[in-house]
Amino acid sequence: MIAIFVYNILLIILYSITMAFAINSYLKEKNKLFLLISLYLAFFIFDNIIIYMTEFINSFAQSYDQAFMSAPAVKTIIFMGNAFFSVSIIAELRKEKLKTLHYGLLIVLAVWMITTPLMPNSAFKVWLYYLGNQVFLFYLGFYCWRGTKKELPDLNKGYLKKLAIINILFSILIVIEDSFVIFNVDQYSSLATKINNRSLSEDIFSIIVCLLLLHFFLKERQVDGETSPEEQEQSILIQRFCHAHQFTQRETEIFELLLFHHTNQEIADQLFLSLGTVKTHVHNIFIKLEIKKRTQIFALFEDFQASSNEKMTLKKSNDFM
Repeated sequence: MIAIFVYNILLIILYSITMAFAINSYLKEKNKLFLLISLYLAFFIFDNIIIYMTEFINSFAQSYDQAFMSAPAVKTIIFMGNAFFSVSIIAELRKEKLKTLHYGLLIVLAVWMITTPLMPNSAFKVWLYYLGNQVFLFYLGFYCWRGTKKELPDLNKGYLKKLAIINILFSILIVIEDSFVIFNVDQYSSLATKINNRSLSEDIFSIIVCLLLLHFFLKERQVDGETSPEEQEQSILIQRFCHAHQFTQRETEIFELLLFHHTNQEIADQLFLSLGTVKTHVHNIFIKLEIKKRTQIFALFEDFQASSNEKMTLKKSNDFM
């Protein structure tokens, strides 16, 4: 029991750390992708807490298992939350919005999980209930794989490929494990209902997803901290310029990339934004700067830089005197 307790704590710590990175990234960049990842991981934590309670609190386990056989509302909410946020995350990586097909599949999955428990109690009913979620997971893998065929940044394609393999592989492994446990280990009788609520395959799946996300936050998005004094001074100057013109955080990020001659498409790829969103922000920047051409940005910033240098020189001169 001690090993299971420690295992649960370590899982929750892993989920929480990964979620903290996602929340931090969202607060800094206001990128919808990171918000979706945060909410997705929140359901991981919620699910593991429920499973943990069934393993250590007998009274809760009995009432939960009995409710599960007739109206598994908690598990259905967890499954639907994971399904919605996972398909939304993949759509963001594919740089597209959720389609009618996705909403249709989510509705079918919800109906499946609501109506299946109405069947007579049996191991087959439980297996059928879980099957819907694994079929959807398999579809997510296929959806990721299709995304690798689109014209997307290499970073997006790389993660879509990894997710395709993970989703397809574990959708199969989870079905195999469920088939063995449900038909050979669990008890579903009128006298006793005992369900093993933890799936080892699902745990490994969630661990791999978290490690993949941590690799993204710690490696792919790592900013080189050894910047030169000149680069630091340039960055501060850009921040002052943007503050003076009342730019939003996102407009500041885009303005800095514009200064380095990035195209709209390059900005969209780097910030995980759609091309239309970048164009909207660029348009707003032009309005605030009262300009019509991109080349005018450089002249304005150079004038601001020259003015700042003059003020700094004058200040040093006054301090010396």
